Amino acid sequence: MKAGDLIDLLMSYQNDDEIEIEIYETTSGHYIDTTASISIVENDAFVPTLKIDVEAGKFKDFL
Repeated sequence: MKAGDLIDLLMSYQNDDEIEIEIYETTSGHYIDTTASISIVENDAFVPTLKIDVEAGKFKDFL
């Protein structure tokens, strides 16, 4: 998905809507977590970063 498509998708929701993201480990495809804690962070990089909070320890088995 291109960044513009993601922005358009997110902007199509109303302010009181909630988006839920399921997180999977990419190598094995195992389900890790579901989160609704999503924000866009302006950092020192040249592009905004989509930040998704995942509970501590969820990736421990994959390290």
